[in-house]
Amino acid sequence: MLEKRGLSRAILDVKLVIVQGNAKDQEAVKKVLVDENGQIVDQIVFGVGGVPKFTPNPLRPTLDDPHVCQDSISSIISALQSVASPNQANRMPLVTALSTTGIGEGRDIPLAMIPLYHWMLAVPHADKKALEEHIIEAKQQMLIRDFVIVRPSLLVDGQTHGKKEVRVGWEGKAPGQLGNGAAVGYTISREDVGFFVFDSVVAKDGGELAGKKVSVTY
Repeated sequence: MLEKRGLSRAILDVKLVIVQGNAKDQEAVKKVLVDENGQIVDQIVFGVGGVPKFTPNPLRPTLDDPHVCQDSISSIISALQSVASPNQANRMPLVTALSTTGIGEGRDIPLAMIPLYHWMLAVPHADKKALEEHIIEAKQQMLIRDFVIVRPSLLVDGQTHGKKEVRVGWEGKAPGQLGNGAAVGYTISREDVGFFVFDSVVAKDGGELAGKKVSVTY
């Protein structure tokens, strides 16, 4: 898949390291957080999610693991505390986490999608909300350098629309600060979310989006 995107096998052999394990397994997580020189990584991109699981109530589906996001980010933060040494306090990583629209302080979804988001997606959204709270708390406790919470609208497969078609809004760093307002829309492709995360966040080490909850949509 990566070779199809123009990355040669030589680059992948040098730059890509795959650690087998589970995000809740702190020993496996520690191997990802520290490089071959014993230094903590500069950035963490968090994109953990669960598999939908239907219940007798068709309006209240759940996940195979209803707390997968909050438990996984807690594991990562705990692992960070374990591997950090006093002289690395100023080298803690930036955390970029994929969350969701529909859980912010202001409305960031179309009115027509409110039933879907607030009823059918209540369980995964509660998990995403807890994920965000854990990350913000970690920043307040100086366990991470900063964060960017990315809230895409409903994710779909398919071709990218391109950077010019992606609209961006954000909530500010302080509670209740709505920034430039949320970008309200129906869907966005996984391809375009991935490109946004790399181009606008990872490549810029957070840049002007650091400390913000960013909505992205078409």
